[in-house]
Amino acid sequence: MVVTPIEHGIELNKSAPGYVRSPGLHASAIYGDLYAALEPKRYGGTDGPDPLRMELGLALEEGLEESLRRRWGFERPGEFTTPEGIIFTPDLFIPEGDTFRVGEIKLTWMSSKGMPADLANGFPPKFDKWMCQLMFYCEELGTDLGRLYAFFVNGNYAPSRPELRAWDLQFSKRELQENRTMLINHARHEGMLT
Repeated sequence: MVVTPIEHGIELNKSAPGYVRSPGLHASAIYGDLYAALEPKRYGGTDGPDPLRMELGLALEEGLEESLRRRWGFERPGEFTTPEGIIFTPDLFIPEGDTFRVGEIKLTWMSSKGMPADLANGFPPKFDKWMCQLMFYCEELGTDLGRLYAFFVNGNYAPSRPELRAWDLQFSKRELQENRTMLINHARHEGMLT
């Protein structure tokens, strides 16, 4: 056997063919900046996100979206814009009776330890950024229902093995409104919005 290392040729942090991100202020810029201020040790690095981890997250998102679309008809809804001009792109619309859930797909190296296995009132605080994003999307789209799919690369680290978990979420109107107000106020304070 002869083994020759080669360049993989994958352009990290480059959108897939056909994907165009609209110019303008994206919700991810607002909640990303907010959490960099709230938790600078976790989110405030100057290097930005790790390109390989971002690529793996996008690959999981695209693959799981396609699988869910084929199996159950869930769709990626595309881009939306708030009245303030903030652009956001939910991962999924999940039909539920005469309404729908907003779905988000995440890939993480964080531990799944402490994640709800039964009915609960929330997630561990280390997942607040995910909830902030999902609540903003739900509020903007007029639903209080969400679904989170999370792929934990190393599970709970005891032992280290992958886990794919999912939760249905129902937010209170107050939670949704307070979250939106927090994000809009942060964006205005930081000069992202006038």
